[in-house]
Amino acid sequence: MRDEIQLINHYINSKDTNFLAKYNLDTSFFISTFDIVDWINDYIMMNKSLPTLETVASKFEDFEIMDELDAIPYLVDVVRKNKIYVEYRPLLIENAEMVANGQIIEAINKMKLGLEKLTKTYTGRIERYDWVKDASLRYAEYLETHNKEGLSGISTGINKLDELTGGWKEDDLILIAGRLGEGKSMMSMYFAYHAWWSFLKANMNIPVIYISTEMPELEVAYRLDTLRAHFSNTELNQGKLQDIEAYKEYLMELEKKSNSLLILTEDSNKGKAFTPTDIRSIIENEKPGLIVIDQLYDLSDGTGERDIRKRIVNVSNQIRDVNLYTRTPIIWVAQAGRESAREAKKDVKASPEIYQVQESDTPAQKSTKVITLRLINNEIFKLSLKKNRGGKRDVDVYLRADIDKGYYGEIEEETLAF
Repeated sequence: MRDEIQLINHYINSKDTNFLAKYNLDTSFFISTFDIVDWINDYIMMNKSLPTLETVASKFEDFEIMDELDAIPYLVDVVRKNKIYVEYRPLLIENAEMVANGQIIEAINKMKLGLEKLTKTYTGRIERYDWVKDASLRYAEYLETHNKEGLSGISTGINKLDELTGGWKEDDLILIAGRLGEGKSMMSMYFAYHAWWSFLKANMNIPVIYISTEMPELEVAYRLDTLRAHFSNTELNQGKLQDIEAYKEYLMELEKKSNSLLILTEDSNKGKAFTPTDIRSIIENEKPGLIVIDQLYDLSDGTGERDIRKRIVNVSNQIRDVNLYTRTPIIWVAQAGRESAREAKKDVKASPEIYQVQESDTPAQKSTKVITLRLINNEIFKLSLKKNRGGKRDVDVYLRADIDKGYYGEIEEETLAF
């Protein structure tokens, strides 16, 4: 921690708001003093300058103003090594467990893959993939999927969608787009719940995170209760449950589950809009198996950019970087534009196209999968798979839903009568 405090002293003394960027550092490198650096960055956004040492010291008891400081290159090297250790240690533990279970060859291949990724990240080499020189690495990666039963990713909770996509994979960035009132939040919550349920069934203590920029925590929690136990969502929100004891018993049973489903709102973030840096920090701290961001347009790019198009482009690029860096599947929700609304009036079954995403098509370009959504007669969800890297696209999936009770069932288009 003392090395981090010294580096923060250098940061403030430099009076250079780009100090960290010059040394290829960000908030995640300050493992023990994350909250201090995060606060300094917020201060910079508001005041366009660094705070004084005295201001920081008065804000944080753990911070100390130091006169004698080690050299910057030495301190940068220390915090980088600490970050590498934090990421390397779980790899060692997992490898030791695999060896103990007799999975020697698998452990070697896993370690080789992990070391390759860490080396590329921290040696300063430009990311590259040599089709020739990385041939053996490619074989090791292939073996991880050879004759593997079941999905290669996390279940979507919809059989046909699982077949089409293989589930949500670690480098997936999934865009859900639809017009206002078409059930985007409900469907993203459905995916979050089924990811949680998949981990629970597999006895994998991996959390799922749902970030809501619009709904309060309790409203999200009630919707999840409806999905899991089919309590009327209307009755929950109005305080008019018919069987309050059944709800109490359900909640007591739910509390016994080992897996977490974390609900984060802007209140959780001190009333501020989330930035991609915030999301990366959340992922690195919580290690979720899936994270849902509802809504994309409420995120800040961290620069205070007011032009919504530029901000969306900045955020989209940064979120994709976070997705690739953390290897965590991310579902993000975006609004479709007015053109899709006009099409919807002409055709009751029409779902938005990729180019109709509001303000910018950059989110769709950066995504590995794009699902556009249409809610028909308030009971039929039409999910149109518009982009599906490595798989079929322009395929529709239908769900019949009792939204108030949380019942969802797949149906074939041929059975529908519009």
